[in-house]
Amino acid sequence: MIEHNIIAAKNSAYIAVKQSPDLATFIQAARIFINDPDYSPGLHRICDFSQADLSHITQEDFMKFVEFALTEIKLAPEAKVALVVPSPDKRGIFERFANTIDTGIFRIFSEPEDAMIWINQAPDEDDLPGPMTTGTPRRAD
Repeated sequence: MIEHNIIAAKNSAYIAVKQSPDLATFIQAARIFINDPDYSPGLHRICDFSQADLSHITQEDFMKFVEFALTEIKLAPEAKVALVVPSPDKRGIFERFANTIDTGIFRIFSEPEDAMIWINQAPDEDDLPGPMTTGTPRRAD
């Protein structure tokens, strides 16, 4: 199950991924999100996977979603994207995804609350568009 809530007044969206969605579900949910009348490429986004089981996601599925995201999901260079991982052992998948997208400002979090704080704060010097760097502040797991 994947649900989203766009708060246009705050230029932000919360996307909750729960249970064990497959590739088709991810793509369908992304299409629903980008077709929402309140969607814009500049939306800051929290993508919360903390309640998701991704154990069934293959490398092939991952790459198919990356290709879909690169071509279909428009992302402004200044848009913040917080990725909340379901477990420390899945962090690498999220880092690969964030480093593949060449626009937007990505950060990876262990807790949704930390992601929300970052999304709501003013940008700082570490908030540069493009792939994450090793200097990106991250919460220790």
